[in-house]
Amino acid sequence: MIMSKVSVNLVTWNGERYVLDCLKALFNQTYKDYSLLIIDNFSTDNTVEVIKEKYPHIKIVEHRENHGFAKAHNQAVHWTKSDYVLMLNQDIILESRFIEKLANFMDGHPQAGAVTGKLMSWQNKQKTNYIDSAGLAIYKNHRIVDLGSGEMDNGQFDKDQEIFGVSGAAPMYRRQALEDVVENGQFFDEDFWMYKEDIDLAYRLRWRGWQSWRMPKAIAFHDRSVSGPAANLTDRQVASNRKQKPKFANFHSYRNHRYLLLKNVPKLNWRIRLYEIKKFLYILFAEQGSLRAIKEIRHNKKKFLDKKKYIMDRKKVEFAEIEKWFV
Repeated sequence: MIMSKVSVNLVTWNGERYVLDCLKALFNQTYKDYSLLIIDNFSTDNTVEVIKEKYPHIKIVEHRENHGFAKAHNQAVHWTKSDYVLMLNQDIILESRFIEKLANFMDGHPQAGAVTGKLMSWQNKQKTNYIDSAGLAIYKNHRIVDLGSGEMDNGQFDKDQEIFGVSGAAPMYRRQALEDVVENGQFFDEDFWMYKEDIDLAYRLRWRGWQSWRMPKAIAFHDRSVSGPAANLTDRQVASNRKQKPKFANFHSYRNHRYLLLKNVPKLNWRIRLYEIKKFLYILFAEQGSLRAIKEIRHNKKKFLDKKKYIMDRKKVEFAEIEKWFV
């Protein structure tokens, strides 16, 4: 059991081109009361080898299969002990005071279950002035976007602000909050495997009355392998954006969004229904590879309705309180 004020949990998979930059930035942090746990999800490149060569003292948990983002991070939370948990993507570069800023914020805001910094875009190993994510926003039709994604940073997100939820790229969670929303030993829902498990967790934190915040003085840079959804896109632009993504990403994104609705939304409003019909028609005619998600959704429907019952039985707020975050 690793004990510290902050546990930094880094899950890697085929991140050879990123991981040394990520670790260099981590070791340059002004905040020192943290521990590091690396879990490798069966990389087939030289991720593990380059870490061992550069940092032979670092212990790496090496899986013999890819367990997915959710399960690996769940293991890391269970295997550490700390007040706060920083879940780190391998393609993240932290500015030197990132952990210090977020940990100090959490110390002063006991109702904050999660906090994010301002994530900027890191392209071709160059820091840019474009925003990657300033937190998660949710529309009335339940399209979820990264605030500011793709926008030039002109200071529009430079105030500490409560938000619906935080992106899973570099979030800091209060361990007490994670333990409050745990389901069958899982903090992230492992049925999601990857994609949108951070949104599900944001929802569950809201149901239990925890807050999520953006603390923009904590800055990090993210080379997003699959671009996140941006705000203010038309349906045609959303469809065009999907065509640029890998098939596995579109499949998991579509399936997991339906899981999210089954699990967290008491009743689907007309906006959600219309948006889901549009997505289904698009997939039916333009993305047939994602149709197999329908079979999985039907097969797992009862399981997710049981999860919803568990959430509803333990909720501390009514849905009207969560609806205040819909834009």
